Amino acid sequence: MDIVQSTLSEFAKRHWILGGIGTSLLWFLVGKESKHNIGPLWRGVGVAIVLVVCGWAVAEQDWLGLIGGIVVLCLEVYWITRQRKSASRAS
Repeated sequence: MDIVQSTLSEFAKRHWILGGIGTSLLWFLVGKESKHNIGPLWRGVGVAIVLVVCGWAVAEQDWLGLIGGIVVLCLEVYWITRQRKSASRAS
């Protein structure tokens, strides 16, 4: 059992950037698909998570992870602005 825990711990240490980006995208997509008024809040949580991931990547000097985080951040901001533009056209 200790081998499994140490293996999972080591995997998480090495691949934390993927987990952070995946978590951010999950929160963002859940907020995007939400039929309730809290959808923007969930998208905001997704953006906040990817900002924390970018900050942690700088602290760890993981420049490839920082680039990945910035790409995801740009995509999420693009999707938010695109959705606002389409909502303003519809009304």
